[in-house]
Amino acid sequence: MHKLSGRSGERGITRSVTALALVAALVSCGGGDNSSGQAGGGEVVLPVSINEIKVSLVNKVSDPYWTGTWNVPRNEQDWRELEHLAYQVELGGALLKFPGTGVMDKTWTSNADWQQLAEQLSQDGARAVNAVRSRNRELMDRAGSQLIETCEACHRAFQPDLPTLDRYGSQVALPPVSL
Repeated sequence: MHKLSGRSGERGITRSVTALALVAALVSCGGGDNSSGQAGGGEVVLPVSINEIKVSLVNKVSDPYWTGTWNVPRNEQDWRELEHLAYQVELGGALLKFPGTGVMDKTWTSNADWQQLAEQLSQDGARAVNAVRSRNRELMDRAGSQLIETCEACHRAFQPDLPTLDRYGSQVALPPVSL
């Protein structure tokens, strides 16, 4: 495994701590009139909808990650950006376990299958982080493939009307770009 040292290692730790602080802040915040972030039964309620989390933390970062498995990152900054994106997937999965402000959020999060898929997504993100850290493109590709499977399983079970890659076929490799 690639060990980070010096300033880049410190930035990685800083990003990790910042990301965890963001999750803690989101979990402690509440939507609507309840400023404690908890519903009546002590349940955590996020200040945004699950759909917003999926779009901003999962969908938005997944495409550049997959592109990174096809196009070799050219420098340390590119690798660090991929690691950052993978952390966002991991955190997105963790946040999807909690209801937010969306109409279906409580229904989804009360379902055991949803909870299992959210945990799987978080684990997929952790695998992607480790794959990027190891600079192993084969592991990155496997982590990305697992991520696709998890997302598609969730869409089939909970939002079958939304398009997924299996509906359109495989993605075509894009020309090389720098992140």
